[in-house]
Amino acid sequence: MRVSEEFNVREDFQCRRDLISGLPEELATECLVRVPFEFHSSVKSVSRLWRSLISDRSFDRERQRVGKDESLLCLVQPLTWPSSPVNSSIDGEVSEKKKEEEGESHSQQQPQQLLQPRVISTPLYGLSVYNATLDTWYRVAIPERIPLFCECVALQDAGKVLLIGGWDPETLQPVRDVFVLDFSAGRRWKRGKPMSSARSFFACAAVGSTKVYVAGGHDDQKNAIKSAEVYDVEKDEWLTIPPMTEGRDECHGFSMAADLGFCVLSGYGTETQGQFRSDAEVYDPVSNSWSVVENVWPFPDLSPRGRTAAVIESAGDFRGCKLWCFVDSQRQCQPRWEVEDDSMKWKLVIETIRLPVTTMTSVFAGSLSGQAVAMIGGGGEESGTMMMMTKVEKNGGKWSHVSTPSGFSSLPFSYASIYV
Repeated sequence: MRVSEEFNVREDFQCRRDLISGLPEELATECLVRVPFEFHSSVKSVSRLWRSLISDRSFDRERQRVGKDESLLCLVQPLTWPSSPVNSSIDGEVSEKKKEEEGESHSQQQPQQLLQPRVISTPLYGLSVYNATLDTWYRVAIPERIPLFCECVALQDAGKVLLIGGWDPETLQPVRDVFVLDFSAGRRWKRGKPMSSARSFFACAAVGSTKVYVAGGHDDQKNAIKSAEVYDVEKDEWLTIPPMTEGRDECHGFSMAADLGFCVLSGYGTETQGQFRSDAEVYDPVSNSWSVVENVWPFPDLSPRGRTAAVIESAGDFRGCKLWCFVDSQRQCQPRWEVEDDSMKWKLVIETIRLPVTTMTSVFAGSLSGQAVAMIGGGGEESGTMMMMTKVEKNGGKWSHVSTPSGFSSLPFSYASIYV
């Protein structure tokens, strides 16, 4: 297989010689393209030539062209063991196998925990990663504890995953924090500029190649928030945008129409907690305004968080978005419905996917590489497992189990998927 012409003719690479001693440059490049992502940090340390090659964005595109890119599902999960140390490394990952190899133990790490008091019984959260290509799990090493209930969002073109907002793990108050995990730089963490307002349980979505929108949620008094803002990951700056017409707590966000807009689905007001709204609001960055879409969410007793996933690539030619709506096997609802705003500018198409669980089972569902995926919680014999629908069809698909180690079996709060 030949390296693509776009990749091969780049001036940066034309002058390179001896990538691998004794091999033609083109063949050597093909070998490096096939190295699994988890080894890229080590490979970069071999030589400046290798570091320059692997760090170039065209290297990622070439991996995708030859089918060697890897699909990752990043999950913000409560840690299932009693305590989890803060790892001072900002480059690497934590896995059960690595702990055994390095001889780590919880008893050795207790002194560090004593220096970091926290609220009794408050769970610690971590960022878990499921590599769907290699069928492996690991937990990313984080330089400090991440907020409880933070939102996870991926910017594919930038090669970054962001953790935004949530609760301080000690005070249990909403925070403005932003953490940026840069996969293109070898899984390096940094703090981004904080949001202008502290919030949690808000809508969040990547729109375009560098921007992340947030809206709604609640403040430190549990009041539903109307305000919204947008973060530019390249400029590391936040800009305030007009507020929504209604405050929306526990709402869900996604991008619209091939990255043309930002939709905030359902949620509830301060005085109507737990009663989820049926409408949605869509922000148009061109007109800098919001519009309301009625009768989108028909489940007043069910949060859209962990029950919906945007399938933008299947949206078709209309200006809007296609959503998967995940419902349990006993809930009555239509298999498909469509709604538009009053101006007929935005359209939402919702298709139902039946989960392999009953109403008594907790679940968190989403999408990964165009496939439906669900983490099953307590309440049934499938508890603590992940399942994936291998093919989504009008008449349903077939759910299959994903091998899920016990340390990664808790229900996530948020997730994002990214190719590396």
